Amino acid sequence: MKRIIWGVCSIFIILILASCGTDNSDSITSSEPQQQEGKNITTELEVKEDGNASFTMKNETAKEMTLTYPSGQEIEYQLLNNEDSIVFTYSADKVFVLMISEKVLKPNEEIVIPLDLKTELTEVPAGSYTLVAWSTAEELSDQKQEVSYDWAGNGIAEESNETITVYRGDANAEYVEPYDVTIDPTSDLVHQIFDEIMVLEVGLIDYRLENNNTKLFLNMDSGLENVQGSAGENIFIGTIVHSYFENFPDVEEIYFEEEGKSPVELAHIVVSEPFTRDQDYTNKK
Repeated sequence: MKRIIWGVCSIFIILILASCGTDNSDSITSSEPQQQEGKNITTELEVKEDGNASFTMKNETAKEMTLTYPSGQEIEYQLLNNEDSIVFTYSADKVFVLMISEKVLKPNEEIVIPLDLKTELTEVPAGSYTLVAWSTAEELSDQKQEVSYDWAGNGIAEESNETITVYRGDANAEYVEPYDVTIDPTSDLVHQIFDEIMVLEVGLIDYRLENNNTKLFLNMDSGLENVQGSAGENIFIGTIVHSYFENFPDVEEIYFEEEGKSPVELAHIVVSEPFTRDQDYTNKK
């Protein structure tokens, strides 16, 4: 009998302890999702009928939200062609004050930043692009917005001749000489020129224009190892620099990169300095 009573008491005690261990007040599961600061601010990119655009930031919460900027630049945007190569970056030719600042958005307040594309894109050929924009605020830097953008140009594309002059090696591979090719004025000119002049298995990964479009950086792939011999190197270099200087009158310096790195090592020379217009690889006779 004592054993039975003791067993019943033990079961009763276990049930009491078990009920204490399942108190819902200690559960880590919440019925409301956790919200991270910054994600409460929505961003929107809109293209206007006049060819310009706007970038909007809106505080969707019932409390004030603070945005922190590492410099005087509040917005960044780029234009990408149909090969996802960057053809324009807003900040490339600009200087901003290096000063941390904050901006407070009240509940439901929004900030609209105009993008004056018709003024900024004067050197970009007309065509179909992708416009990507984002706030430089630390809390929003990962919220990039993109839209399709048809750039009508500033009249340059319509006036351009579809025939341009580029360069190639002569029959004896001693110097480079000009010849005419037909191009599509609505497509990316840098890539079209490279595809036309490159007879070696060297690919152009991407490029960028800096310092108010006076510096052209050509980022090539590992196919550069196919450039052999001192004569071959001169033809390779001359073909590129003369072709781009011919068709980009604002460019003053051309830089070579290999998979994003410099200097570039060819078979006999190391290219560590930019090429300038006074370097001539044509027939000087």
